[in-house]
Amino acid sequence: MSTMAHKEEIPQGLPFLGNAMLFLGLGILTLSLTGTELLPFNMPRSWYQSPTIWKLLALCLSGGGIAILKQVSSSEMKKALRDRESHQFEDWMPDQPGQRFETLTVYSKENCPLCEEAAEILEDYAAYLPQTEFVDIYSDPALVEKFGTCVPVVLIDGKIRFRGRINEVLLRRLISASPTKVLSQKSCGCNNQGCGCKRPKTPSETTGSGDQCRCA
Repeated sequence: MSTMAHKEEIPQGLPFLGNAMLFLGLGILTLSLTGTELLPFNMPRSWYQSPTIWKLLALCLSGGGIAILKQVSSSEMKKALRDRESHQFEDWMPDQPGQRFETLTVYSKENCPLCEEAAEILEDYAAYLPQTEFVDIYSDPALVEKFGTCVPVVLIDGKIRFRGRINEVLLRRLISASPTKVLSQKSCGCNNQGCGCKRPKTPSETTGSGDQCRCA
């Protein structure tokens, strides 16, 4: 079992590094093609003795810079999309509040962007779902064979509901169509999953949350 990091953060200096590598590589490549006569300084001796090495260095720097900038752009686009979707549905709630289902299991693996995205989505709907149990498929060869090409795999009450990516529209429909769990006698009845209050003991206090509810 493992707990997954929910946020994919980009190091602050990564965009600068990508741009620096790209422009440095392009600069070296340009000089190798046009010559260095107009430069106010002399290039290192290896520039004239091993020009091929400098060209290879320029190509490596340019390729590395492009790869880094592509990663940054992809991460920023995903973040913008998630922020837009979250804002669009931030006021959504089912007709009946409260937790649904008994178990929620996510089969995942390390360094899996889709797994991290699934964790974020499930966290957004945590008020209506049981606590998520993350299982690393590499903890069991049988799980690798079964789910190795389609993680994350989301099981709700033992039934596979999503493979590869969680569809929020379908998740909301599933939540809306499912009955809420019967509240434990130790619950205050406020439907807040994080509330640890006790249900009032007197009959007159059994409606509502009671004076001891931390959420009141």
